[in-house]
Amino acid sequence: MIIFGTNSSTIHPEKLDGGSCPFCKTKNQMWIQGYRKYFHVFWIPCFPLWRKVYSVCSHCKGVFEKQEFQSKELITSFEYFENNKIKIPWYHFTGIILFVVLITFISFLPILTK
Repeated sequence: MIIFGTNSSTIHPEKLDGGSCPFCKTKNQMWIQGYRKYFHVFWIPCFPLWRKVYSVCSHCKGVFEKQEFQSKELITSFEYFENNKIKIPWYHFTGIILFVVLITFISFLPILTK
């Protein structure tokens, strides 16, 4: 029986520079946050699938996507963080790494047993 599926992990939030909340208009209270979905086998992450990035206001707790911003400064800051700061966690490739190590070990096993 093989157990597989998808799961997600949260990407660490970071504060966005400038701009104001589209709902409550509070300045400098926006945080960028996201999560990344990954495929797993036996709950071991194998490879990442996609990510979802959004912004949260720490004052009113509103959740917003990039297209909901009116402030050009906030859009620029959001795009910078989205493209440069939000990376794939290394452990999302654990399954692939284990598979490569196993195949390498199996391929060298005949040489080691001689």
